[in-house]
Amino acid sequence: MDKFLVKISKSKKNTKTNAEKNVGLSEENLHSIEKKRSKTDIVPNTKDINQIQNAVSSDVVTSKSDQTTNTLLESDNFIQDPGEKSTNALILFSSGFGPYQPNNIIFPQHSGRKFRPEWYSSFPWIEYSPSSNSAFCFYCRAFPSNTSDPTFVSVGFKQWSKASYKSFPQHEKSFGYKETSAKLAGYKSSKKSGSIISKVNTHHQQIVADNRAYLKCILDILLYCARQGIAVRGHREDEDSSNKGNFLELLTLRANDNDIIQRYFIEKEKTFRYVSGDYTNTFLEYLANIVIKNIIDNVIAAGIFSIIVDETQDLSRHEQVAIIIRYATKDLSPAEVFLGFYETETTDGETLSMLIKSTFVSHGLKIENIRGQCYDGAASMRGSYKGVQARIREENHLAMYIHCNAHILNLCLIDLAKQVSYVRNVFGTLNTLHNFIGASSKRHAIFEKMYSVLNVSTCDGPKTLKSLSDTRWSCRLDALKAVLLNFQTVVSTLEDISENDAVYGSDANALLNNVQSMAKETIQELCNMRCEESFNNTWNEVDILRKQYNVSSPILPRKQKIPAKLGGGLKEVENTTINKHYKINIYFAVLDNIINDMGERFEENNLYVLNCMQDILLNDMPNNNSFKEINKMYGFDEYNLKAETTILNRMYKTVHDQNNVQSKINFIASENYKAGFPTLTRLIQLFITIPTNSASCERSFSCLRRLKTYLRTTMGQSRLNSLGILQIERERSSLIDKDEVIDKFSAAAECRGRRLLLQ
Repeated sequence: MDKFLVKISKSKKNTKTNAEKNVGLSEENLHSIEKKRSKTDIVPNTKDINQIQNAVSSDVVTSKSDQTTNTLLESDNFIQDPGEKSTNALILFSSGFGPYQPNNIIFPQHSGRKFRPEWYSSFPWIEYSPSSNSAFCFYCRAFPSNTSDPTFVSVGFKQWSKASYKSFPQHEKSFGYKETSAKLAGYKSSKKSGSIISKVNTHHQQIVADNRAYLKCILDILLYCARQGIAVRGHREDEDSSNKGNFLELLTLRANDNDIIQRYFIEKEKTFRYVSGDYTNTFLEYLANIVIKNIIDNVIAAGIFSIIVDETQDLSRHEQVAIIIRYATKDLSPAEVFLGFYETETTDGETLSMLIKSTFVSHGLKIENIRGQCYDGAASMRGSYKGVQARIREENHLAMYIHCNAHILNLCLIDLAKQVSYVRNVFGTLNTLHNFIGASSKRHAIFEKMYSVLNVSTCDGPKTLKSLSDTRWSCRLDALKAVLLNFQTVVSTLEDISENDAVYGSDANALLNNVQSMAKETIQELCNMRCEESFNNTWNEVDILRKQYNVSSPILPRKQKIPAKLGGGLKEVENTTINKHYKINIYFAVLDNIINDMGERFEENNLYVLNCMQDILLNDMPNNNSFKEINKMYGFDEYNLKAETTILNRMYKTVHDQNNVQSKINFIASENYKAGFPTLTRLIQLFITIPTNSASCERSFSCLRRLKTYLRTTMGQSRLNSLGILQIERERSSLIDKDEVIDKFSAAAECRGRRLLLQ
């Protein structure tokens, strides 16, 4: 019985579109029936009726197939019993069943007469209900009409004395049965060749498929432009323009081997091409929203997260705020995702904090789930009372503030370059050298000529000089490398200019002397150990470099005297050697400055809690204070955390020799021990979630610079944000379901009037 019910339920899908809507009627039969009904229900033409009856009688499922069906369903008689209200004749007919004609039963008497099984062969449409001891017309029940006799549809016929010679023949001649027969014939015909509606539906589906294919081509090209960071629109996009922009030019190119684009875009088969700026902005917004939705779903699934925020000015002089979210993935790996660029008029702490909060509310994120916040050293961000970090901590004290470590280190290097005179002079000379050669195309041409003549091989190093910047973290190292790798070229260039350029020869000669002096005074690497051995290694490397380029030996600087009114004498000891002078006044001075500066600046970040986490995750015997501090700060169960840590360390030692935090995290994730160590897993997730630098924001600013160039300064904020999301989150944007985009566009286009059929 269950199998049969499943079969019946499945058949509903196949019969709904045709049978329930009476779509089986052929166009000719419908016209004939409606014409006859309009003339006071005159009986249809006998010739037409006979043709319909013959079609029905020759093809309906009759007693032979029904006998097999009845045998299979003998225990489930009530399913086909026409007297049961739950029986649906149309579904039974669509599933291959015919009239219910039981034979091996006892037919009870009614008014002295009873049902005769011989009537099954005389009247194939008849079916018998054991539950109500009455007869029905199977086809009138399957295809009822307003003229159908209720006796044979719902009530049931019981006057057995009038059945064979009067009532059954009269029913066959009734208009209701003829109309049912016409519907039946049309239904069977539609099964073979398809109904008019089904043919129209097939054509409609083809149009929809072509329209959606065209929109997918548009989305593919927009995604390509966005992910590559190239401009979408052109300056002039009219028919006379020779360059209509990347988007339209790519459509034109793809039309050569894409029939859909050729028909819709080139030949303009459809009125709507969806290539205007408004439509491209709409498509880009839908694409970006799908990426953001995927990001938000992952962040919400992680439970806790951290925020990384930084701001910069674009070429339109607008302040752009980049928001990054950091969270731990299911495999305990850190993930930093881009949430968007947000324009703001002011960058004070209140405005920025309100911007962050409103962004979280719009995406369904909660402030109380923040566990870390990382910003640069601007007062509006780090302020202890009115800064962004303070305002966030007012609502969530667990949102630990981290001053970006990369910014701190960069500030230390800037201070070093300003405070130690020798280092300051070196970088000043480097900057002057870059400006001198780069400011003139003539002098730069001499540099390129010397580079090719000397056949200098810099491998993967820079082939030009680099400028300095206080905000670009690695620029000082790049500037030093550029001079070292091209030292011979620089010297030859300055010598050539000094000898042949009457105007700038003196400047070149002064720079040449400074560069030679730089080889004696520059320390190439800063070591973390302040010792004789480290200095000697550095001194030997510099001396080898000096000899390689035939630079004169270093000499002591002119001895400075103390004024007589202050006691007179020399500032330095007379017997100071060259080696000792460079060690004390330069090498050790640089190291002392870096160590002191970093100690003072990094002290701003309270890393005690993070150190406690590291102690628990790294050491075999963590300090008890670490467990207590974590329990006090985050409410972890101290007993469970200790037990899980002890068991994990014992298991980890059996298979691993190295002992570091990342190795242990990988061990838990790869062996799928997360369920067995729930408390420790929560601690690892928290440890991974807290950021230490805002490098992701800086990388997003690099993307911003590529997107909003001086030729694209009028780009709107919504378009900029969408392009930024699609380019920065390249992996996610490559997985976008374009059908989802089209469905959203179709649903939103209802209010826009005329459009392509997409559903």
